[in-house]
Amino acid sequence: MSIRDAMINEIKLAPESLVREAHDFFLFLKDRRAQEVSSTSAQTPSTKPDFLARQKVLFGSRMVADSQDILDELRAERS
Repeated sequence: MSIRDAMINEIKLAPESLVREAHDFFLFLKDRRAQEVSSTSAQTPSTKPDFLARQKVLFGSRMVADSQDILDELRAERS
């Protein structure tokens, strides 16, 4: 049995809350890998991190709609 098949079997047996948490974590891992790959390409140091995309991966539909605005305001206050 492959690791993929073993994971599918575990997911089938797990409660919905655990599946949801595992899904959020899986998306986080995919995003982290994508960021690692993109960081090896040319990137300017002044580029702001995409906080909204990262937040969507971490929190899914549980995120605050205006969180990017809040972060921008905090950055403006620090400047």
